[in-house]
Amino acid sequence: MRLDTRILDATERYADAVALVSGPHRVTYAQFGAQVRKLAEEIRAAGPRSVAAIVPVSNRPGDYVAQVAAWHAGLVVVPVHRGTPAARLAAIAAQTGARLLVGQDVPAAWSGPVEHAGEAAQVHPVGTGPSATPAPLDSDQALVVFTSGSTAQPKGVVLSHAAFIGKLATIATVLPFPAGSTTLQVLQPHFSFGQWTSLLTLLSGATLLLRERFDTGDVLRTLVESDVARIAVVPTMARMLLRDAPAEGTGGSRPAPLWICGGEVLPPAVGEGLGRLLPGSRIADVYGLSESCTSDFIVPPQEYDKAAGTIGRPSPNVTAAVVDEHRQPVPPGEVGELALHTPYLMTGYLGDAAATAAAVRDGWLYTGDLGRLRADGRVELAGRSKTLISRGGIKLSPLEIENAYAGCPGCAEVIAVGVPDAVFGERVHLLIVPDRAAGPAARLTAERMRVWGRGRLEPAKVPDVFHEIREIPLGQTGKTDRRAARQLVLHPEAGRVHRIR
Repeated sequence: MRLDTRILDATERYADAVALVSGPHRVTYAQFGAQVRKLAEEIRAAGPRSVAAIVPVSNRPGDYVAQVAAWHAGLVVVPVHRGTPAARLAAIAAQTGARLLVGQDVPAAWSGPVEHAGEAAQVHPVGTGPSATPAPLDSDQALVVFTSGSTAQPKGVVLSHAAFIGKLATIATVLPFPAGSTTLQVLQPHFSFGQWTSLLTLLSGATLLLRERFDTGDVLRTLVESDVARIAVVPTMARMLLRDAPAEGTGGSRPAPLWICGGEVLPPAVGEGLGRLLPGSRIADVYGLSESCTSDFIVPPQEYDKAAGTIGRPSPNVTAAVVDEHRQPVPPGEVGELALHTPYLMTGYLGDAAATAAAVRDGWLYTGDLGRLRADGRVELAGRSKTLISRGGIKLSPLEIENAYAGCPGCAEVIAVGVPDAVFGERVHLLIVPDRAAGPAARLTAERMRVWGRGRLEPAKVPDVFHEIREIPLGQTGKTDRRAARQLVLHPEAGRVHRIR
C-alpha cells in the first residue's frame, strides 16, 4: 500500500508506453522507472537522513521522478512550487524537519537556506540544525500538502500512502483513466488537485502531457491538434479559455476532452461555455478537501446537465451530512456545515494535534463549508464559514497575507479581502493604512507592494490590487470587520478607499 510501489509496478507493466511529455521530451514508463530507482539510490546515499524531503515542482518531468524517488527512498514528500520565496522554503524545512531537497534546477533565490551542490545535482542538504520529526510524520505517510486555513500560517495536511491509494482507486471507479489515453496537465502538483490527476494518470498507464504554465492559446491549440482525453482545470482557467477563444470557434476534428473541474463549484454558465467551445465536450465536477484526499463529491459527465451548479452526491465510501452548530443534522433545504465520513481522511495536521482534533471528531471531518441538501440527494454549497479567499480555486488565508505585509515600510496596518471577479472567482485586495511618519522611500506604490509580497509569499498569494484607507473598519466588539472592508472596495464612490497605482 505504497504509491511508489504501485507506480513502479506500472512502469514495468506499461514499459514501452509514454509516461511523460514536455515539449520535445518524451519519457517512457521504462525510462521513468529507471530514473526513479537511480535517484532513490542517490537519496539513500546522500544524507543527512530525515523523514521528509522537500520536492520543488513546476510540472517538469523530473519533478515526478523526484517525488516518486523520494517515496522509494522511504521519505515523506513535501511538494513546493519553484516560485516559493527562500524565507518560506526555510520555514517549511523547519516545520517539516526536512533535511533534504530532491530535484533539479534549484532556484537561485534558494541559495541561502539551501546548500545546493550545483545545477546538475539532484539531492541537496536543506535547513539548519538537527533534524526533528514532527508528529504525525512517519514512513507510512506520503505527502505533506500545505493548505491555507483560518490561521496566519498554512496548515500542513499529512496524507498516508494507504489513504491516497484508496481515494485514487475510488475516483477511478467513477472517472476511469484508461491506459494509452492522455491527460493534459496544466495544474501544478503542489496543489492536491494536480497531485491526484497526475498520480491516477501514471498508475493507469496513461500519458501526462505537461505544461509548466497555463497559456490559453497553447491549451486551445493542444486540445484541437492533439488526442487529449482529459484536462483538469479550476473554474478560473475555464473562464480564461472562454475569454480568449477565437470568435470563429476552435475548429479541428479531434474528439473533445473530458473536463474535470474542481477547486470550487463550476458555474453552470461556464460549463455551458465549455460545451460550446469544443462541441462534444464532457464535464465532470469534483469537490473535496486536501484533508480527505480530495474528490469527496463527483458529478460524473453523464449527470452533469442535471447536477450543474451543485457538487453532486458523495463519492463511493464517503458519507456526507449537513449539520448545525451542535453538529446535528439539519432538514433538507436548510443551510448547515458540510461534514464528511470516509476512510480516506488525513493522518492529521503537521505538528498541530489541537487543530486536528477540532477538524476531525469520531471519524467525521467538519469542512467549514456551508451547504444544503437538495431533495434529489445532491448538495449545493452555500458559502464558507471560514474567512478564506478563493482565488482561482486556490484557498488563501488573509491572515497569512496580512502577516507578510506587517513589516513593510510605509504600512501601519493592513487587511486582505477577497473581492468577486469574473475570471478568478475572487481577487485579493490589500487595504493599507499608511504610516504617516514614514519617509519618501516608503511611498506606497503598487509595484513596490508587489515586490515586497513576491519576496515573502507564493506567487498566487501576492495581492492583485492595493488600496489606501484611513483606518481599518471595526465591528461592534472592536474586532476587524472583514465584511465592511470588502464593502469599501465594492463601493469606492464613498471616498473611503483609494486605489494605489
